[in-house]
Amino acid sequence: MTDEQPTKAPDLIRSIVREATLAHHVAAELEALIVGQGFRPGERLPSERELAERFGVSRTVVREAVRGVAAKGLLEVRAGSGTVVRAPSSEVAAASMTLLLSMSGGGAPAKIVEVRRTLEVEIAGLAAERRTADDLGVLAAILETAAEKIEDPETFVETDVAFHATLARATHNELFGVLLESIANIMVEVRVVGLRVAGTPERALAFHRDIFACVERGDPTGARTAMDRHMDEAIATMTAALAGGPPAA
Repeated sequence: MTDEQPTKAPDLIRSIVREATLAHHVAAELEALIVGQGFRPGERLPSERELAERFGVSRTVVREAVRGVAAKGLLEVRAGSGTVVRAPSSEVAAASMTLLLSMSGGGAPAKIVEVRRTLEVEIAGLAAERRTADDLGVLAAILETAAEKIEDPETFVETDVAFHATLARATHNELFGVLLESIANIMVEVRVVGLRVAGTPERALAFHRDIFACVERGDPTGARTAMDRHMDEAIATMTAALAGGPPAA
């Protein structure tokens, strides 16, 4: 029998602390109460001392548990006024998704491209079916701003993001907005890199106008096709930007 070398440094493995285990259990109980609406958004939690008495643990355990639940966006610790239950928000969900993507390693860009195409194409189709007059008004205003300031790189990025976000809202399914927001930060970086290729804003605006025309006339098939073509162009532009040449025709 041969001795094997450990795969991880010994100092990465630490002894389990009983307090941390208790804090985990208390945090799970608090989350269950919030999800089950035992505590509703806007309500203040009982004091640290009262929670400790009810759970039968120390105040240190309660403090650690509350900190953990707050980190997930379910609680807000307010100095001098206690801890309040927060309403669910798309920002919290999107932050979790962004963290997951950031931990995906070298395969993250390819995964994001796959996810973005799937999301954007379906968003375009549903937006064509469900858009309201208000949605169309916002989209039209975004396109107008993009055209007026086509030479401004910062405006290009802002209007590009706004166009896709507004399409997601036009589906009237808030989950699409959450999913799109989860890759928003990465996509801003992609758009900035794409500006290295001449004509990127003009091409993006042309595709956006095609998509808008389909959405405006209530053509989901056309909207999906137009968005799919836009995704092809976006990938080609990104590839060209990284290679230092023009996008493929």
